[in-house]
Amino acid sequence: MRTLMLFAAVLLASSHALAISNIESERPGLPEAGWGGHIELSLDGETGNSREETYTGAAKITFRRNNDIYLGIVEREYGTTRDIKDTDESFVHARWIHVLDERWATEGFIQWEEDEFDNLVSRSLAGGGGRYVVAQDAKVFSLSIGLGGFREREVLDLGSYEEKTWTWRINSYTAYQHRLNDQIVISATAYYQPSTDDFSDFRTLLDAALSVKLTDQLDLKVHYKVTHDSEPAKNLDADPPIDNKKTNTEYTTSLVYNF
Repeated sequence: MRTLMLFAAVLLASSHALAISNIESERPGLPEAGWGGHIELSLDGETGNSREETYTGAAKITFRRNNDIYLGIVEREYGTTRDIKDTDESFVHARWIHVLDERWATEGFIQWEEDEFDNLVSRSLAGGGGRYVVAQDAKVFSLSIGLGGFREREVLDLGSYEEKTWTWRINSYTAYQHRLNDQIVISATAYYQPSTDDFSDFRTLLDAALSVKLTDQLDLKVHYKVTHDSEPAKNLDADPPIDNKKTNTEYTTSLVYNF
């Protein structure tokens, strides 16, 4: 039973790629039957020669009934520099997970996101797959791999026109989680998502987090993310020209309230 509890908790953690926060930092342990979740808030700012403010908020809700787990996530990030908006991102994700045994589970999900400063009007997708626990030690560590696919619709604002595409993508990932002691959990996840139409069109993500337990309900989380998109938004004929970078990094420090 302990093994099953750890497996389901780690399974809950692997919800998405290319999102604002990393929930692989969830602590081991199957959620209680019924409702649960957390709220995550962060504020980064700078005054003086530079005036920068970035606000990040996220909420996660879970519901468990026997071996079925339902997960919902809403995230929002907004920022300004010298009172000019330079960050505006939103993310919504819903997932159903069915635990088959101590090693295997199946899952299905839907997702929507937007990012104004990545020229992303919307990216919506639906898919599913399976997950396998390679190695684990109850309530200490877990190493898992996942494989599946999803259908994606993407709309990009390229200045002089909008580009709309449909594609199937493979969703593969590796997730590792380790509890150092009763207060500290570290985690890392790597994703690879190529298009089935053209394998040179792919996205990768390396997502890591350190979570420190402050009280029974309050955590401090440090999160670092590196994303790579082989085909970012690009339109050199636009005014101003659009030529987004393929690789981006992000780091945040936030407080997490668990309920």
